[in-house]
Amino acid sequence: MGKFGSLAAPLAEVYRVEIIYPKTDKVICDKDGNPAWIDVLPSDGEAGRAFDKEERTASFRRARRSRSGVDESVDQLELNIAKCAALTKDWYLVDPETKEKIDVPCTAENAKELYSSPGMNWLFVQPFTAAHDPANFMKSSAKA
Repeated sequence: MGKFGSLAAPLAEVYRVEIIYPKTDKVICDKDGNPAWIDVLPSDGEAGRAFDKEERTASFRRARRSRSGVDESVDQLELNIAKCAALTKDWYLVDPETKEKIDVPCTAENAKELYSSPGMNWLFVQPFTAAHDPANFMKSSAKA
């Protein structure tokens, strides 16, 4: 415990987001009943801070090269998708119609493609929101 006690969330841990299908409002499950999920790191953890630092540096460089001195080239949605992809550590994806596992390796590149594909905003919002909720990364204290 440091100077500020237990205020900080344990940021090294992942949070498992079970994927809810908006058509049914239920967790997507495979034929065996196993839920589809995506593991994400916290947005303010080491990976999230590294992503933000790289983006600030790149934005500063773009701004210095522009005539106005302002970086207007970044689309916020694309930036959010890229950060969420960088925070995505693992997944188990299931086709909601066939109930078959979607066998695509979890990489930042594949996550970015998944989150940015047309019609996938419903999926992207779930891990993105979870990664930005500090409560997801705080352990409950043991009750006596």
